[in-house]
Amino acid sequence: MRKAIVILGALLFATAAWAGEGLESKGILDFAEVPAELVPARLAVLDGNNITAPPTETSFWVEPGVHEIVVTAIIEDPMELMGGIVNEHVGPGDDPGKTSITVEAGKRYRIAAEVLNNMGKWQPVVWKVEDAKD
Repeated sequence: MRKAIVILGALLFATAAWAGEGLESKGILDFAEVPAELVPARLAVLDGNNITAPPTETSFWVEPGVHEIVVTAIIEDPMELMGGIVNEHVGPGDDPGKTSITVEAGKRYRIAAEVLNNMGKWQPVVWKVEDAKD
């Protein structure tokens, strides 16, 4: 019985330590809220790995450090883009939504897409960095 209590105590301690790593030890890539002058974006690739999350998942916890991301712009009104999507600002083989981001622990990075012209030229932007506890 005493051995079971010790094991249970160790498990509870380990769980509490793991839960304590949450906001303080990770950064958050957040695609949820978008100001009116920007368009929503979705995370498609994180550090070379395809993201297969449901559309309702808009926040992604990542380790601190430099991360390569690829985002897709969600342009719901194609009439805003008279000439369709043209990736004229990138070279052959480049992805317009590909960028690097340096993430700090305990920070939330709000990410969206900025439409640069009515021909579909756009770029991903970090429009706000805040403490993750806010």
